[in-house]
Amino acid sequence: MSLSEPTGTPPLHTAKSADFRNVTAALERAYERAREVARQTNTCLVVQQNGRLVKLKVN
Repeated sequence: MSLSEPTGTPPLHTAKSADFRNVTAALERAYERAREVARQTNTCLVVQQNGRLVKLKVN
């Protein structure tokens, strides 16, 4: 899964604030950590895809 920016908005990596420039990397790290916790606890990962909540089985 990759994180994408809404259309019509400038890319975050061009933001003046370092916090905004680094937000994509932070979200990707959080996603990977959530996947790992779901795998360890044998639970599903719930994500939003196309405006709907979807449960993903993590192996």
